[in-house]
Amino acid sequence: MNRRERAAELEYLETRILQQRLDIGHALHDWRDATAPIDHGWQRLMQWRAPLLSGFGLLAAQGVRRPRSTRAWMRRGLSTLLLVNRARALYRLARR
Repeated sequence: MNRRERAAELEYLETRILQQRLDIGHALHDWRDATAPIDHGWQRLMQWRAPLLSGFGLLAAQGVRRPRSTRAWMRRGLSTLLLVNRARALYRLARR
């Protein structure tokens, strides 16, 4: 390989690397747009971290003392949560 061929090869590789960097930048932007709702939810969860941990700790302590009643209350709470989510979804559909 002579100098011209080597310089041409180097120029080709540099432009290819630059194009790959630009492609990675666009892919990163698309990735951030796609994962934005998940990141927002995680940040929201971390805002409530201390109250959630203390609530789960109290729930665990109650579960050790009275397992049956705690299980019943957890079932009721889950049923209520699912019912509220379903009602919200139906309300959104009715508003359209």
